[in-house]
Amino acid sequence: MPPPTQSTQSPSQQLPTRENSQFKKLVRFYEQKQYKKGLTAAREILKKFPNHGETLAMKGLILNSMGRKEEALENIRNGIKNSITSHVVWHVYGLWQRSERKYDEAIKAYKRALQCEKDSLTILRDLSLLQIQMRDLDGYKETRHQLFNLKPGQRQSWVGFAMSYHLLGDYDMAQSVLEEFRKTQQDRPAPSPDKPYDNEHSEYLLYQNLVLRESGQYEDALRHIQVHEKDIYNKLALAEIKYDLYMRLGTNDRAETILRDLIERNAENKKYYYMLEECLHFTDIDDKTKLYENLIEKYPKADAPKQISLQFLTGEPFAKSVGSYLQRGLQKGVPSLFQSVKFLYATSEKVHIIDTLLRTYLNNLTKYGTFETSSGIENSTKEIEPPTSLLWLQYYLAQHYDYLGDINKAFEYINQALCDTPTLVELYMFKAKIFKHAGDFQTAASWMDEAQALDTADRFVNCKCTKYLLRANQINNALEIAGKFTRENSSPADYLREMQCMWFEIEMARAYRRLKKYGEALKKCHEIDRHFQEFIEDQFDFHSYCLRKMVLCAYVDMLNLEDHMKGHRFFRQAAEIAVEIYIRLYDHPLSEQDNDTNDNLANMSAGEAKKLKNKLRKQQLREQQEKQKQIEAERRKKEFQRSRNKDDGEEEKVKEEEIVAEKLEHCEKPLEEAMRFLQPLEDFSGNFIQTHYLGFEVYYRRRKYLLMLRCLKRMKKLDANNAKLHSCLMKFLKLVESESIADERLRTLIDEELKTLGIKQGDSIKNIEELNENFIKNHSNSLSHRAEAVKVMLLINPKNNLKAIEFLTTLNSNFIDQNLKVCSSIYENMQSGDYGSIEFSILEKYRLECHRLWPQANLFQINPSSTFNQSQSSAPPSYSSISSPPPPYSSCDSQTNGGEVVSINQN
Repeated sequence: MPPPTQSTQSPSQQLPTRENSQFKKLVRFYEQKQYKKGLTAAREILKKFPNHGETLAMKGLILNSMGRKEEALENIRNGIKNSITSHVVWHVYGLWQRSERKYDEAIKAYKRALQCEKDSLTILRDLSLLQIQMRDLDGYKETRHQLFNLKPGQRQSWVGFAMSYHLLGDYDMAQSVLEEFRKTQQDRPAPSPDKPYDNEHSEYLLYQNLVLRESGQYEDALRHIQVHEKDIYNKLALAEIKYDLYMRLGTNDRAETILRDLIERNAENKKYYYMLEECLHFTDIDDKTKLYENLIEKYPKADAPKQISLQFLTGEPFAKSVGSYLQRGLQKGVPSLFQSVKFLYATSEKVHIIDTLLRTYLNNLTKYGTFETSSGIENSTKEIEPPTSLLWLQYYLAQHYDYLGDINKAFEYINQALCDTPTLVELYMFKAKIFKHAGDFQTAASWMDEAQALDTADRFVNCKCTKYLLRANQINNALEIAGKFTRENSSPADYLREMQCMWFEIEMARAYRRLKKYGEALKKCHEIDRHFQEFIEDQFDFHSYCLRKMVLCAYVDMLNLEDHMKGHRFFRQAAEIAVEIYIRLYDHPLSEQDNDTNDNLANMSAGEAKKLKNKLRKQQLREQQEKQKQIEAERRKKEFQRSRNKDDGEEEKVKEEEIVAEKLEHCEKPLEEAMRFLQPLEDFSGNFIQTHYLGFEVYYRRRKYLLMLRCLKRMKKLDANNAKLHSCLMKFLKLVESESIADERLRTLIDEELKTLGIKQGDSIKNIEELNENFIKNHSNSLSHRAEAVKVMLLINPKNNLKAIEFLTTLNSNFIDQNLKVCSSIYENMQSGDYGSIEFSILEKYRLECHRLWPQANLFQINPSSTFNQSQSSAPPSYSSISSPPPPYSSCDSQTNGGEVVSINQN
C-alpha cells in the first residue's frame, strides 16, 4: 500500500519542529514496513498532541497493516474528526477503504482529499488507479489530464493521458498525443553493449501502431511500421502486423511472402497455413492439394500441413495420406496419434477408410511384421517393423473402437497390449478411460490408480488419478493421491484452494453433489467464485506497472480479458452447479429431506431400518472424522503462518470470511443466492443454452414473466429444436393460463411474445396437450425429447403418472440418442422425484433394462461396490448374454465422442 501524501500541515494542526521531525519518521517507518517503530513514534507524538488528526490517521494506517482492523478504523475516524480539512487524513481513509476492497468509497475519499489539496500527485495517481480498476473511463481521462498538466515531462503522464483517450475510443486524440511524445524521443541514447535493445521504446511503437489499426487508418499504420521497423525488436509481432495490414490493403503478394517466412519460422502453427489459403484465395481442392504437397515436401517433419490436408482430401488420395501419417506415428510410438486425427471421425467415409487400413496393418504386422501386404518375407523388400509398432497399433485400435462405441473390441485390443507390455503407463490409463465410458467409474479409478503406481513422479498421471477417484466419489482417496504433489504442513484441499486449482474444485463439487452433500458442493462453487474475484482484483497492481514498463499492448489485452473474466468455462461450470443446487434446495429444502428419511424408516421392516440406521451412523462418524481432520489441518496451517509472520514487517492480507457449508445448504432464500451466479452467466455465457434454461427455472419460481420470456426467446434463437425449450415453453403457457395477470400492459406484451414463439394464433392460445402430442410425433425417435414431453404430460395431468412413466421407460433401439448419458439422466431424475412419485417396481424394471444394455455401468448395478473389488481383473466385459449389440457408450464424459457417434459396418 503506498504511503499517504506528505505536505505542509494545516495551521490548526501544525506540530513543533521536534514533533514534526518525529512525524516524518513515522511516515518513513510506514514506508519501510517497520510497524512497531512507527507505532512508537505515533505514541510519542500523541502523548503531547492527543488530537493531532494526521498522526491518528497514520497510526490507524499502521494498525491496519498489522491486521488490527477495528482499532485502525477507530483511529482513522478520530483523525478525520480532528482534522477534517486535512488532505492527509482523507487520503489515509481512502487507503483504508481500498485495503478493504471498497473501491467506490475509496474514490469518494480521494476526491474529498483533492478538495483540500487539488494538485497532489500521489492522490491523483491513486485515484487514477481506482478509476481504471472500476472502469470509470471518463473520470480516468480527467484525472490523467490533471496529472499530465502537473508533470508534462514524465513519460507515464503522456502514455496514461493517451491511453485514457484510447480506451474511450477517441483514437485521433490518442494518436496525436502519442505522436507528440514520440517526437520528443528523437534524442534517445544510441545502443550500447550494456543496453543493445530499447525494448520500452519498441513496445511504445507497437502500441502506437495498435491505436492506428484500431482507428481504421491502415495505410498510416503500414507507413508507421515501415518507418520504425528497425526500432521494433519483437519481430514475430512485427511480421504478423505487416501481414494483416497488407491483406487489408489488398497487397496479397507481399502478404504471401511474409506468411511463408512465418511458416519457415514455425512450421507447426496451423494458423499460418489457413492464413496462406486465405491469402492465395484457394477454394478449389486441386489447388489446395498442390499447395500442401509442396509444403509437406518442404517441411517433411512438420505434422501441421499433413493434418490440414487430411481435412479436404477424399477417396484414394485420403487413404494414401492418412496411411502414411498413421504409419509414421505408429513407428515413432506417438501416444497422442489418435487425438491428432480424431477430427476425421466426423465423416463416416473417412472412418471406414481408417478402419480398413487399421485392420490391414494389424493383419500384416501379425503375419509379416510389416504394414504393407507381402506375399513372402523372403521376397519382400520391406524392412521388418519394430515390435513396438504392433503395440502402438493395438493402443490406437482400442482408442478407435472406444470412440466408435464398440466396447468389446476396445477391451480386446487394450488387453492384448497389456498382456504383451504390462509396464506401459498409457495402456493402464486408457483402460481406465474405457471403463469410464462404460459407466464403471469405480473400476476406472482402480485402473488409473494402478497407472499412477507405475509412475509416482508424473504429475499428469497423478492429476488424472485424482480426477477419476473424484468421479468415483472417493473423495478421501483423491485427496490422498493429490497430496503427493502438494506442500507439506498443509492439507491437500487447502493447498489446492490456495493454488486456485479449479478443475479439482469443480470435480469435488460434482462429487459432493452426487453424494447429496449440497453444502460442501456449494462451498466449492463459492470458492471458485472467489478465485475469479481475486483475478479481477489482482489487475490493480498492473495499472501502474504496465505504464512504467511500457508493456502497453499486453496491458490493453489484459483489460479486455478482465472485462470478460467470468466467461471462462471454469466459472461457467461452477455457476451451473451452484444454480442447479439452489433450485433443488428451493424445491426440496433439507428439512423436508430429513422428514422423508424418517418416513422411509417408518415404512421399512425392522431389519432394513436397522441396516439404514447403521449406515447413517457410520456416515455421520466419517463426516465428523473428516471435519476433525480439517480443523486440525487448519490449526497447523495457522501456526505455520504465525511463525512466518513474526516479523512485524509482514503486511497482513484482507481476511476472507470463512465459507460454512451448513449455512449455504440451509440458506433462507436459495433463489436470491442463485442469482449471484446466474447474473454473470447471463452476462458472459449467453451463447450456451443451459444458461437460459437455468435462468428460466429460477425466474419461473420467482414469477418473473418478462425474464422468463427473454430466456425462452434466447433458447429458441440458440436451438429451436432443443428438448428443454419445449418443456419450459409449456410450463410458461400453463402458468399464464392458470394465474390471472392484473397488469394489462404485461398481459398484452406476453400475448405479443407468444405469437412470435408460435404459441398463439389470433386471439386464441394453442392447447398445451395438442402441442405436446405434436412435439412427441415430430421427435418420435429421440429419447431426450420424450423425457421432456413426459414432464409436460405430468404437468397437464399429474394423476396420469403411471401411463406417462411407462411411456418414458419403454426403451427402443430406434432412438437416435438411446445412450448411457441420456438413460442415466432419466434414471437419476426419476430417483430424485422430477417425475413425481414412482412405484419401486417400475423403477426397478427400468434399471434392469438399462443394466441389460450397459452391464458395466455402476448406476444400474444392485451393488456397485462389487465392481471395485473385481477391478484388478484384466478380462474384458462380456456381452455374450445380450442378443443384440449394446448401444453406444457416448455419454459419461463430455470431453469424449463429442456428440454423434459414427458407426461402421464390419464384414
